[in-house]
Amino acid sequence: MHLLYRENLARIAKFHTKHGDIETPTVLPVINPNLNFLSESELRSLGAQAVITNSYIIRRTDSLRENALKYGVHKLIGFNGPIMTDSGTFQSYVYGDIEYTNKEIVDFQKKIGSDIITILDIFTRPEDKYEESKHAVEETYRRLQEIDIGDDIIAGPIQGSVYPDLRSLSAQLMSRAPYLPIGGVVPLLESYRYDDLVKIIINSKINADFSRPVHLFGGGHPMFFAFSVMLGVDLFDSASYIKYAKDNRILYHEGTRSLKDLLDFPEWSPLYGRYKPQELIQESEEIRLKELAKHNLKAIFMEINEIKERIYENTLYQYVEEIAHAHPALYRAYINILSENTLTKFQSISSKSPFYYFDSNSLENPWVKRLKNYTYKYISNGKKTILIPKKLWKPGMPTGQKLIDFYEQNDFNILVPWNGIYIPVELENTFPVGQMVSSELIFNDLRDSYIRYLKSINDEVIPYTDYTIKEKIRDFDLEKINTVFDYQFGVKNFFNNNDQIIKSKTTGHIRNIIRNSKLIATMRNDGFFTLTPDGGIFLLAMLDYPLSRVVVTEDSAEFNSKGYNVFFKFILDFDHNIIAGNDVLVVDSSDRLCAVGKATVSGTEMKYYKDGIAVKVHRGIK
Repeated sequence: MHLLYRENLARIAKFHTKHGDIETPTVLPVINPNLNFLSESELRSLGAQAVITNSYIIRRTDSLRENALKYGVHKLIGFNGPIMTDSGTFQSYVYGDIEYTNKEIVDFQKKIGSDIITILDIFTRPEDKYEESKHAVEETYRRLQEIDIGDDIIAGPIQGSVYPDLRSLSAQLMSRAPYLPIGGVVPLLESYRYDDLVKIIINSKINADFSRPVHLFGGGHPMFFAFSVMLGVDLFDSASYIKYAKDNRILYHEGTRSLKDLLDFPEWSPLYGRYKPQELIQESEEIRLKELAKHNLKAIFMEINEIKERIYENTLYQYVEEIAHAHPALYRAYINILSENTLTKFQSISSKSPFYYFDSNSLENPWVKRLKNYTYKYISNGKKTILIPKKLWKPGMPTGQKLIDFYEQNDFNILVPWNGIYIPVELENTFPVGQMVSSELIFNDLRDSYIRYLKSINDEVIPYTDYTIKEKIRDFDLEKINTVFDYQFGVKNFFNNNDQIIKSKTTGHIRNIIRNSKLIATMRNDGFFTLTPDGGIFLLAMLDYPLSRVVVTEDSAEFNSKGYNVFFKFILDFDHNIIAGNDVLVVDSSDRLCAVGKATVSGTEMKYYKDGIAVKVHRGIK
């Protein structure tokens, strides 16, 4: 996978097949080899880059088998782009055992020229017992091992029913395959068990090789696309566009509607202005089926395009938060996602978009979880902790002189109220604290329970009271930049009294930090620091190896030192706790600084990718 853009586990990426590149996320329309009524030009005009068809149906039908072997699957179904073929696993689930072995069906897919070849895995159902599911995982892996992968793109489905440990195990085992579908989920999709499905996707994704495309088998309804993509799914296949058309139902991103109950088609529909719903009902079945299928595919790819835009602007999480209220099943899935603490380590340090606060559930956003975790660390230093009232501090507004005086005249931990929780006042400008659009709803019960939790960490958590003027014992600006630096890099007291703090004459916000007449760091609009090479040299001296580092080959180091970006394939070692979007130190194998830049992925992901940019370099030392 060649990574282009990411947000948490979601990504826009490309991978190459023999019949062209596929850019994800995308959907592969299911093509019935017996009845393909949409041409390649029609499919592409609606958004399709690739399609999927069933090699089992082709093999067991004499005329199809002969033509596929003679002319290839691309000529057979009339599509010259990438084609994925399924193996017959779903048919074996529905109808019982099929008459071909795994090696036979894989060999057949190779002979007919499939671009993505699927092994004959063992379908696991939600109701399967643990031992039965474990056997399916082990047997599916055995079948992958008996295949000569070579240069082919072999799809090795991840199985394991609803058991988290089996899904995790299967993901690790099947990562030997270049392409990773998540199988056995159709019954969950059909019964709207999205809350179980998100757990399956998460366990499959975070235990798999991140460089592999992840495909959700049967996940063809657009209402669940955004959830799946946010959790790391790259591709879907969809027969829903034709299934719903046969039932005279049409797709929208939030659900389906009956043709007979529709007043008119939406303007984005290819049917708008050509038909009224009642007119289409009167058409022949052949025409009606084709026209409804085109509408449904348009709805599918409109949602995919919306998701891609959301990834690009870093608002996919907010989009999921919005659409979670479209259906109770989606809301249950959303609540399950909030409980997954593992997602926090994949979230970037900040976003191009503001943070939207809707209600108390917004406080389970990975950015806020990271902020809360730091707050617990911040108050565990044994000092008295003071809770500042709302009247003395407001998000987005400059901290008032009264609060600054109180801060500078007392050596306390100072917490300020923010959406029902308390956070360190020094982080007032860091994302998401200072970049927020809020409903301004404060949940007193949440705030009270949060205070009780703070007191369990530090028993001296007390409210603010008016004070008498005392001598100044510390500097707010210096403490602020040191706290932000600690939050960002895990380094305390990086800055000192001799450093010069430069503020914007217009806004009063901190902008540059100067040491010995050299610029060492710049505070960005998101409240975090961008390091200069001089700042990187100071940080490198304070950190044990390999903290905050990306180690590159000697050849790469020479280019990086001149300001060129770091590519994944030249990385030798790295800090596994790197936060995506955070500044990192690019060093050579002797731990000498070459450049400073921004990591494109988290440390967890970095070891998997082989193509694309790993660090976008700000400046090299040369």
